[in-house]
Amino acid sequence: MAWIHALLVVVALAAPGVVATRPQYHGKLIGTLPGLKHEVYATVYAASDDSFSLVNFTYDGLGPDAHFIVGTKDTPDASGLNVPDEKGSWAKLRKYANETIIITLPNNTKINGFKYLAVFCRTAAALFGYITIPTNFETPKQVTVGTLVGQHTKSGPVILVDSMTMLIVHFTYATKVDANFFVGTGPVDISNGTAMLQEKNKSFHPIKAVKNKNITLTLAEGDAWANYDWLAVMSLHPDTVHAYVNFSHFSKAIPLRFTKVDPMPTEGWKALESRGQQKTYLGKKLGDLSAGKHGVFGTLYAGSGKALILEDFSYDGTAPDAFFMVGTSSQPSKDGIVLTNEAGSTARLSAYSSKTIVLKLPSDKVVTDYRWFSVYRKDAEMSLGEVAIPSDFDYPRERSIGSSLSGAHRTHVGEVILKDMKTLFLKDFSYDGSAPDAFFLCGKGRPNPQGTKVPDENGRVAVIHGYSHADLTLTLPGELTMFDIDWFAVYCITYTEIFISVTIPKNPNIPPQMELLQTPKQMELIDGSDFENCETILPNRLQVAWKLESNSILFQLTTKLMAKEWAAFGISGDKDRNQMIGGDVAVVYLEGPLNKVKLEDYYLGSKAQCSITSGGVCPDAKSPLKGTDDLTVMSTKYENGLLSVVYSRPLATTDRFDKTITPAGETTVIAAQGPLAEEPPGVVLYHTMYWTKSKTTLKLNRQAQRNCQPLMSSQAREEPKTETQFGGRDILRREGVTTFTARIGPTGGSRGYAKITGTPGWGIVWWINDELIPVLHVERGKTYTFIAEGGHDDSNSARYHPFYITDSRKGGGSKEDADALGKPGHLLLAGVTLGPDGKPDVSNAVGRYCEWEHKSIDQSNNVKTFEEFKKTLELKCEPNVKSGMFTWTPDEKTPDIVYYQCFTHYYLGWKILVKDPGTPDEPIASKTDTPGDPMTPKHDSDSTDEPMTPKHDSACMFGSSLLMTSMLACVTLRLSSQLTRHQ
Repeated sequence: MAWIHALLVVVALAAPGVVATRPQYHGKLIGTLPGLKHEVYATVYAASDDSFSLVNFTYDGLGPDAHFIVGTKDTPDASGLNVPDEKGSWAKLRKYANETIIITLPNNTKINGFKYLAVFCRTAAALFGYITIPTNFETPKQVTVGTLVGQHTKSGPVILVDSMTMLIVHFTYATKVDANFFVGTGPVDISNGTAMLQEKNKSFHPIKAVKNKNITLTLAEGDAWANYDWLAVMSLHPDTVHAYVNFSHFSKAIPLRFTKVDPMPTEGWKALESRGQQKTYLGKKLGDLSAGKHGVFGTLYAGSGKALILEDFSYDGTAPDAFFMVGTSSQPSKDGIVLTNEAGSTARLSAYSSKTIVLKLPSDKVVTDYRWFSVYRKDAEMSLGEVAIPSDFDYPRERSIGSSLSGAHRTHVGEVILKDMKTLFLKDFSYDGSAPDAFFLCGKGRPNPQGTKVPDENGRVAVIHGYSHADLTLTLPGELTMFDIDWFAVYCITYTEIFISVTIPKNPNIPPQMELLQTPKQMELIDGSDFENCETILPNRLQVAWKLESNSILFQLTTKLMAKEWAAFGISGDKDRNQMIGGDVAVVYLEGPLNKVKLEDYYLGSKAQCSITSGGVCPDAKSPLKGTDDLTVMSTKYENGLLSVVYSRPLATTDRFDKTITPAGETTVIAAQGPLAEEPPGVVLYHTMYWTKSKTTLKLNRQAQRNCQPLMSSQAREEPKTETQFGGRDILRREGVTTFTARIGPTGGSRGYAKITGTPGWGIVWWINDELIPVLHVERGKTYTFIAEGGHDDSNSARYHPFYITDSRKGGGSKEDADALGKPGHLLLAGVTLGPDGKPDVSNAVGRYCEWEHKSIDQSNNVKTFEEFKKTLELKCEPNVKSGMFTWTPDEKTPDIVYYQCFTHYYLGWKILVKDPGTPDEPIASKTDTPGDPMTPKHDSDSTDEPMTPKHDSACMFGSSLLMTSMLACVTLRLSSQLTRHQ
């Protein structure tokens, strides 16, 4: 510390028997290293950021080649790096019996860069014992505990440097009254303290008048600052406390003071050093906090236009009214805007010690809308530390690195965007899925087959399947960042063929990955018992607790939830009644194979699936009118089917889709649960499971009242009791029906579409001849008439459902690649046709809108039969509009099983069985119908993970000399396979 000068070094009074009785300090506890073999045992601490303290370490010394090792895998193995012993020796371990030793990693390598410390025998490849280093483990650090301010006394920051050393910066004592430094526990009083001795003569020589000197205080050997609560400047005659700093509430996980042995690194450690241990990327630096009052220190970065990041931020927490603030005036002032802290709160700031935290700006602002950032004390109208923000500051932002790229196998991407240092976004991505060995790949230099495989949007590393106009978010694996790679490609490894590729710019000015910067305060689950209020919204299903801040509110949503389900809670679309349409809700679901909890801000624009042109049930940020996600996730937990998420939102936002929350008075809230679409993933389907069926209100500023009983964990969703299946009846040929009228109606809850098809429904389905998705039986050579009454206004997707016949089990042809329409998997058999220009013609498939609507609420779970259910509905048809109409004559080319569907939405229809003349009718409605049922063909369009048969693989694996022959063989075999399934 070259900046420290004029040191006055003192030590603590070591009275006989005093220090010896104090607890021994070893560093920050990691845990117990349990032995597997050879009596290995120790309690392990982090003595510093690069050293372990092993207390009561025991090992019988009988292993032929045992060493300490560390590594980055989940389980120790021979790939780990040897760590020298307490003497810096690389020799095999000797015998130890309850010894306390300190071992140090070479090259100042950090402990938290590894996943374990182990005792490992290399000769026998045997593990004798190990301890796991927790994820995001914070090693001991210096701690700023405050300042000394009082009678005749003041200072800059008071810093606990290590277990025995304290630094007092710019200490001033301006009086002739003799005083001493005292340390103690409990109340600050001379009777509870111990005086400090000067080092030179071990006497009680008093503090003399001193100005702006840096003072270092050192405790006696064996003592530690962890044994004390406070430091004070006191006079004995008379007894006077001039100033003190209380550090009892601060973390005392500070480095242990010890003599470090720095060993010579081995080749393995040199290689590790050559790879570089780079400083965590935080964005673009704005500046260092000036002033430094109340121990304020830190460096400010712009993480993006919407987020500021404070690195190594410290503040003593003693100012009565301090906040993080930004403003537009020339200097910090009380007229600035208070930012929520990293916990989503606008309460006054508590103490910080060397923390790196993320601060979000108001949703409608960016960094350059402000002129300053300050840790500001409102009561005294004083900036405790500030950074100026230049108006032309180029903050990190998403970067487009390629657009309209096309290549082999119908590969196309509309745009490639660097979202942050680890995340790529592929907009409007298509690929036919037919290459034998295609991956998302990245690497150094130029694209090559040795590149690193990038997991797909679900976190899986596998040969990529087909996509059609999909938006994909991809995350680089492991520690890899955009700063480590030169290119990204869709690449066929077998044929070393680049389908598309982009160059990654050098040192792009992009955001960091915010999730990596979450401090323990941000990531740890906030205990719901700390929230003053709680109510059950959906009995035995969903609870909400809340806590009001000055201009924001914290919610804790707890719900039973399984994979492929969603839950939502928020503000009703109508303040006077329970209404989903117009609602402002938070939607939570599980994402990917690791069940990552995902929370999004949604607006319920209509009952339609989200459409980029006409809205519907959309995330605010993805709606046609481009709202913003104003929810901040504070913590998440998912265990045994029970999900808990804590999030913050402003009481008022500038987003047109958000409802203003008024704490006073009654707020009408809504909640629901329902299924997620399997394809495309993450699409919220209609709430067929649970929902608020009557008006539910909360008074958010009421007196504390918790009305929640703990929800029981569950590994399986509790299905509502079901009896008779609704719908799915066979309309057999012998009934002589040749005209079918298609209208819209409800799914019938868990007893209707979902039970019949085995697939979650959107909430509306086709009713044919006023029956819920019947199975239609038709005969080749006969002509059938279809009357379409699913709507005609394409500007209103909730009431626009062109009716057509296809071989696609899910329908929604308008969402598919235009080149795929009319081909197996997306045949256009009737209703919708391809016009002369190659574009879909829906003119015969649209007409007036008719819907079977609920008279009140869905009664599907409260009635016994379909006939009773139908009585709870009423048919409403649009007046003065003609119906659509077309005819269809199936022939010998028509597949045995086809489907009636909606051209603009997935999963609204069901089966048509096509039979030859003279063959018998075979009802299927009584059979168990699931997506895997033999009666349900599974086309390529239905599955994104369909494996190729071995003979197809072999045909695609010929050497490069037979490249064209091999590729033709692949195409022929796949086409043959597809045609076989359709016959």
